[in-house]
Order: sequence, then C-alpha cells, then structure tokens
Amino acid sequence: MNGKKDVLSYLDNLPLEEKEALESLRNQILEITPNFEERLSRGVPFFYYKGKRAVGFRSSKKHLSFFIMEGNVLNTLRNEFNAFKNGPTVIQFTPENPLPKKLISKLVRARISEIEKSVSKK
Repeated sequence: MNGKKDVLSYLDNLPLEEKEALESLRNQILEITPNFEERLSRGVPFFYYKGKRAVGFRSSKKHLSFFIMEGNVLNTLRNEFNAFKNGPTVIQFTPENPLPKKLISKLVRARISEIEKSVSKK
C-alpha cells in the first residue's frame, strides 16, 4: 500500500467519532486542493504540495491534531484559533469541538501560498 490507500487505512482503524471528524477534515482539504499528494509521514497522514509537507492530521488518545508544517502560517494566524490548544506546528481539537471549516480553509490556503512563494524563490 502507499499514498492514499495508507491514509484511508489509517482512518479505517480509528474509533468512529474520530474517523468521521478526520474524514471530514480530509475531504475539506481535498476540496480546496484536489492535487495534493497524500501519504503517511512517520505514521501520520500528510498532504504534500509541490514536494513539501503542507498540512496533516492525527488522532491521539485525548485529542485530534491538525498540522501545518514549517513556515509561519500558524504564527501569523494564531489569534484566529487561540480558543484551541495549539503549538508551533499543531492545533488540537476534538470530534465534539471541531475546527471551523472557514478556519481550515484559511489555513490551508495560507500554507499553499507560503509554499508557492518558497518555490518561486528558487
């Protein structure tokens, strides 16, 4: 297995509430950028754009995580999600209190823009 199949297998092994919450997040990400490449990175589902890790998600014992790797997107937009526990590359949420779709869209689009700028500088 590889890529999309690995991500789908990851989701299939989650408890139902977590699976549904992360499937919803995944579907929204793919609606924004259907040409993302999906694959696991150290067991965590990630979406790659132009060869760079853009965003990802994971289930943990007590929460779900939405990752934005590298760059400054989370630092720049932190005031928009400060109601959620967060860190340098992650925002934590639960199936009962998911991230707002508008926020996900804004974060994903900002990360794509950040990648575009970094690629165009090379």
